[in-house]
Amino acid sequence: MRIVTLTSSSNPLLKRIRSLHERQARHKAGLFLIEGEKVLLEAFNKDIEIEAVVMDAAYYEKGFPETFDDNLLELNVVDSSLFKTLSTTTSPCNVVAIAKTKASRTTSELIAAIDQGQPLTVVLCENLQDPGNLGTIIRSSLAFGASALILSKGSVDLYNPKVVRSAMGALFDLPISSGENIGDILSSLKEAGFEIIALNPEAKQSFLTLEYGKKIAIVLGNEGNGLTAEADAITTKEAHIEISPQVESLNVAVAASVVLFHIQKSKRTVTNS
Repeated sequence: MRIVTLTSSSNPLLKRIRSLHERQARHKAGLFLIEGEKVLLEAFNKDIEIEAVVMDAAYYEKGFPETFDDNLLELNVVDSSLFKTLSTTTSPCNVVAIAKTKASRTTSELIAAIDQGQPLTVVLCENLQDPGNLGTIIRSSLAFGASALILSKGSVDLYNPKVVRSAMGALFDLPISSGENIGDILSSLKEAGFEIIALNPEAKQSFLTLEYGKKIAIVLGNEGNGLTAEADAITTKEAHIEISPQVESLNVAVAASVVLFHIQKSKRTVTNS
């Protein structure tokens, strides 16, 4: 592996990394940033195409995993003050990489790819705005056996650096579709035979009492406004999570995790009975 030391803030590679802090630049280039050793190692393991890697010189001098040697032909090194200008966090993660985004696909294409006759649970996020929430939902979806995640048009960018960090590598494993209008997404799900269940704190029925079909889609709304009227009109059922009256509501990512755990447990109980 060749080591290249970069010293100028106007270096084209460093300028490119800084440009990818912005959503428009990421979409135009079809590239995104991976920050932190752990997530980058996950990307290596999942054959994500990496274009370039830049490391903090202080971290480089301490040594780094052999996996870097196995996966890189070139490693760029910069001093700590310069590295801080590349990071999107207040506490830089020591290493940042440029990676290629996956090819986008429609909901119909996603369903065709995952539907092999087995039970399916799909998570649909409508107008989700907080990148930390989306990253956590992606991670929980993979952890609790969801088949895929769909992100509607108007939501936070799937490749926002905070989404990538908080998903902790799950972004590279979970089948995901993003960018379609909510109406088109719901129509595709219905045509494919999915039961569409909205998470609604005002719903009369609890998730604990629901019976789940073979194909279900759990719909999560915007953090502040919930589901749009368009989405609410198309859902098959709606249900709430039973919580203590001392707590007004749950964060959407926490709520998603609770529901997905319950669905996984319910399906396992049915399978084993």
